[in-house]
Amino acid sequence: MDDLMRFLGDRLDEDESVARAAGGRSADGLRWLDHGSGSGLVSDDTGMVVTHNTGVSDQHAAHIAHQDPARTLREVEAKRGLLKRYEEPEASAALPDSFNKLTAGVERAVLLEVFRHLTLPYADHPDYREEWRP
Repeated sequence: MDDLMRFLGDRLDEDESVARAAGGRSADGLRWLDHGSGSGLVSDDTGMVVTHNTGVSDQHAAHIAHQDPARTLREVEAKRGLLKRYEEPEASAALPDSFNKLTAGVERAVLLEVFRHLTLPYADHPDYREEWRP
């Protein structure tokens, strides 16, 4: 299953790279500003227009704003936290090693199932393996 975690980590690296190239962290993020029929736009927190809805429906423009690069970076951070938790399961010095090994095994099994679900958005990637599908 190391390939699954590596695959997910690589996709997170790609997501992070794209989000940073699109502006990365912003204070308030992107906003959909509806100025009446046919005049909506998406702007960033500095007021710079990212896209007018010319050729983009109001729904698509709202989606673009919702999928703000800052939000993507927060999602990447959260998913990397889960990957780290898999690599370093929680243990307690107050418990015997045998119990810590048991709980680490259970935690990893649960996280593997989570990772199978988290890779679904990347199922169209050429490196995705059908065996990972939950």
